[in-house]
Order: sequence, then C-alpha cells, then structure tokens
Amino acid sequence: MTHRTSRRAARLAAVLLLAALLAGARAVQRAHQLRPREIPVLMYHNVLDGDDLTVWQVSADEFAWQMDQLDEAGYTPILPGDVERASRGWGWLPEKPVVITFDDGYEGVKTFAEPVLAKHGFKAICYAIVDRLGGEGEARTSFDSGPLMSTNEVAAMAARGTVAIGSHSLTHRANPRLLADEIRRSRYRLKELTGVRTKDYCYPFGLHGYDYMYKALRESKFRTALICDDRMFRYGVETNLLAIPRLSVYGGVHSVGLGAADPVAGTLAITNGGLPIPLKIVARREDDGRTWESDVRWVGGRHEPVWEVPPEILSPPWRIEAWDKAGLFRYFPRAE
Repeated sequence: MTHRTSRRAARLAAVLLLAALLAGARAVQRAHQLRPREIPVLMYHNVLDGDDLTVWQVSADEFAWQMDQLDEAGYTPILPGDVERASRGWGWLPEKPVVITFDDGYEGVKTFAEPVLAKHGFKAICYAIVDRLGGEGEARTSFDSGPLMSTNEVAAMAARGTVAIGSHSLTHRANPRLLADEIRRSRYRLKELTGVRTKDYCYPFGLHGYDYMYKALRESKFRTALICDDRMFRYGVETNLLAIPRLSVYGGVHSVGLGAADPVAGTLAITNGGLPIPLKIVARREDDGRTWESDVRWVGGRHEPVWEVPPEILSPPWRIEAWDKAGLFRYFPRAE
C-alpha cells in the first residue's frame, strides 16, 4: 500500500468514525427527547378587558396572572412545531414545556394577550379561521367570542414573532367531510391573504379521528394538528401529532374561596363567585411537605360541590389550596 493510499484510508476511517459518533449521538438525543412526559397544551379563545365575559373570554387581568404563574413555576412556552421537530430528534424540549394556543383569531389576542406574552419572553400560536378574517374599522369581522383580527394584523403579528399563526380551517364548519376538503385551501389561502406559511392546524370543534382528514393534512404538508379533549398531552406515549390534546382555559372572572368545613364529618366545600371552572383541592403540610389531592369538580354557578376529605387536613399544620385541574394555576389562596 502506498503512503498516499494509507492516508486516504485513514481519512475514510476518520470520516466513518465521525459519522458513527454523530449517528449515535442523534440516537441518544432522540431517545432522551422521546422519553414519556406530560405537556400541558393550553386552549384559549379570546382575551378581553372587563367583567361581563363568557366562558371563552378570559379576562385580561386573569390572563396576565396566569402567565405570571407559569413564569414563576419555571415553564418554558414552545410551539407545536418544536414538539414535532423534537419527536424526530431535530431539537431539544425544555424541562418544563407548555404550549399556549388561541383559537379563531380574535383581536383581543393582539390587544391584550400578545403584550403580556412579549413581556415574559413567551411564545404562543393563534389559529385563524382564514376566510373569516376581514379588514379594519367598518370592515372588521366578528365570530362567536368577539371581533377578529384583520388580515394585515395577522401578518404583522406573525412578523413580530411572539405569536405564530396556524390554520383553524377556512370556515369553521361542523362537518368533517367539508373540513377535509378545505384543509389544503386553508393553508394556501392563509399565505395568499397574510403571507404566512404554516404547517400547524387546529380542528374546528375538535372534529378529528377520520382517516380522510389525516390524509388531507399529510398531503397538504401539515405537521401538527390540535384537538380539544381537555387533558394533558402525553408526549412520547401519544405519537399521533395530528391529534394533540389540549386543556381548556375557561373564561370569565373568578373569585374562589373556602366554603363550609366539617372536621367531624370530614367534608369541605369550595366556592366560586364567577363562571364555573373545574377545580381540585390540594392540602399541604407546612412542616414536612406532605400533600393530599382531591378529584376534580366543577365549581361556580349551580355547581356547589362538597368533598369528602381526611379530617386531619382541616386543621394546622395543613394548608388548603384550590387549583385548576392541571395544577398550573392556584386560585386559592390567590397567587399574586
């Protein structure tokens, strides 16, 4: 073997070794990224100022309070695309990821939610009903929970980078066959109207599970699609990224407190002066950190639940708290 040939062989061996090391590192990275964990994917609709709000209109003050709690708890907002890339070993997920989503494309997201998100350095995604977007002033259009953004406002929001834009169909019809027919057009129409290219879809009414819809999404180059289901996304267990479940964030103004407590009977009530929301009781011992959790029940309006609880948690050193079902937001005592 000549000296030149031996050098070529050495270089080839080095290249092959480097390729093997990179492949191994990527395999380790992918295995780490695919380890099972729960990721909260939050479903908002509109964010508005005021007190006279509906179930899908979160108050601006409460939204700001919720983002403060996520920040203080160490959550890092990511986008559905980040989840998709990590699932293929092309990126890393933070230790405490959360996905913040908005349905329909309301003006309140631009006015009230986006500044709060930007203040925290958070990112989110807003799914627009493409053919319902209009203009401004008298040309502004509306949907169920308020005025929608204009096409120019959607384009400007995407350019600012805090809130990404996805497709929530062309028309938001409750017909899966018609929605499937719209899927490709919704992606191209969104680009035509706003210049936004998206690979993220959100099913109107959470309508999913139909093979022809999944086929239409894949053929239209969508990589992720969100449903409702009102539960955590089990990343690494649920592998269908065209059916990512979300947790509903319910609107209105809430005033949560302790109701009647009976240490003899072992019962405790939680009250809520606002619109109903699902809550659970969490009791913590202040000396050794032990906890006890109840089941989740609707509280507010005609919902006045009374929980059976261990009698000992109704006196010190136990502390009673009321949390949302996912344990993200503490409604009592109000975390400020």
